[in-house]
Amino acid sequence: MATIKEVYDLIKEKQNKGEKIGMLQQAIVDAIENENTEKTTKEVDVSFVKNKDENQNTRQPTQDQVKQEK
Repeated sequence: MATIKEVYDLIKEKQNKGEKIGMLQQAIVDAIENENTEKTTKEVDVSFVKNKDENQNTRQPTQDQVKQEK
């Protein structure tokens, strides 16, 4: 049985000879070549918690309200 690296080498050899390769072979080549590149993204988990009391005012005034008298 062949390893993925050996299959990759055979596919690249075919490409270098000028033969056309199929979609599955191209996917193998892309996967191996992308594995060798350095990853620049990072996976992050985020969760959202909805306010339990929807009637609660979440915005608090910064100062006490002053009643205006006529």
